[in-house]
Amino acid sequence: MKTLIKSLFISKDLSDLSVLPAFCQDNSIELVAQSFISFEALSFESHLSPSVIFFSSIRAAEFYLAQATLPINCEIACIGSKTAEKLIAKGLNVSFIGETAGEPAIVAEQFKTWLNGRKVLIPSSEQSNRSIAQTLPASQVEELIIYRTVAKPLTIQPCAVNVFTSPSNFLSFIQKNSLEPNQTIIAWGKTTEKVILNAGYAVNATLTYASEEELVEVLGRE
Repeated sequence: MKTLIKSLFISKDLSDLSVLPAFCQDNSIELVAQSFISFEALSFESHLSPSVIFFSSIRAAEFYLAQATLPINCEIACIGSKTAEKLIAKGLNVSFIGETAGEPAIVAEQFKTWLNGRKVLIPSSEQSNRSIAQTLPASQVEELIIYRTVAKPLTIQPCAVNVFTSPSNFLSFIQKNSLEPNQTIIAWGKTTEKVILNAGYAVNATLTYASEEELVEVLGRE
């Protein structure tokens, strides 16, 4: 990946970035940071007393904890290290942390083994890809829809490198923007990669760990 790029778009708001802005400044890269989605809480009730609750993102945790308390003696599991860091910062203990957030199919298999037949509650969005839930027997999992993802299509300037952090962000982006063959496309993980490929675009790189640090490493490769 080139470090002599002139401009980079990422589908995250600047306030959600901690590492990338400094990298772009140091390499004279114009950074366009803009989320193309927003979120709305949904009312929910859960009657299950699970042994484990699985959060696929910090957003899922925040929407869940805004309306509910964690079940007694319930362990917390999550998709990856970045979500774990934010959960721990909230004073929560995390018992299972996926090693490859950008490859949820791998995390799902690791989680299934770790879960060992126990019941799990998975709070998620209406647009969830069900990467974890679909690997488990229906009798073992309760999926709880607690928020919806809302497209926020905008027009932005074309950038040399385009980083899409979720399927919803990509689908909202292409409603008002085009991508040319000479533009580099980076997917935040396998789920986003699949949606981009299905839309007929090529993906130049896909993140395994879904972190800014990994993205900077990819951008810095010669």
